[in-house]
Amino acid sequence: MELTMKKIAVILLFAIASNGLFAQGLEETQQAPLTKKEKREAERELQYELTEYMLENRSFVLEADFLQGRFGSRVYVNSTINFIAVDSTEATIQIGSNWRVGPNGVGGVTAKGRITKWELTENEKRNTFHLAMNVMTSIGIYDVRFSIGPDGRTSARLTGLRPGQLTFDGDLVPLEESSVFEGQSI
Repeated sequence: MELTMKKIAVILLFAIASNGLFAQGLEETQQAPLTKKEKREAERELQYELTEYMLENRSFVLEADFLQGRFGSRVYVNSTINFIAVDSTEATIQIGSNWRVGPNGVGGVTAKGRITKWELTENEKRNTFHLAMNVMTSIGIYDVRFSIGPDGRTSARLTGLRPGQLTFDGDLVPLEESSVFEGQSI
């Protein structure tokens, strides 16, 4: 008799669990799948929130795919050695080359310093951000102006005390997920 009661209890539990799973499966099939437009909108909203979080916490890296000089010449570069990194109150600006050897060990220059100015503005209508910051390093003072799009695509114009400018174009990624290689700072 006791064995029969255990069998009945197991069968009842199985029936209840399978009924719940069936109802859950039925509920999932009744929901309409997202359209491509809805998926894009959801991805944009997620990227916007991630960008906002990175900027508010001052923890991000602009991994540059392209560098552009002041006369408009645009060059494809390696994003692991060409970047601008921001970590709280410090910033690292690095340019590098796969074909040369430079003072930083990666074919260019690495300037690491303290952020002395931080002005962040947000355009809520277009889901874009603009950031202006000054970085004081051992080799100079740099003014960096970021223009960040809703998809995380970013352009940063770098100017110093000397004439000229350099523009970094690439993706803004969280500092923890960045794949950059930092050379030796001067």
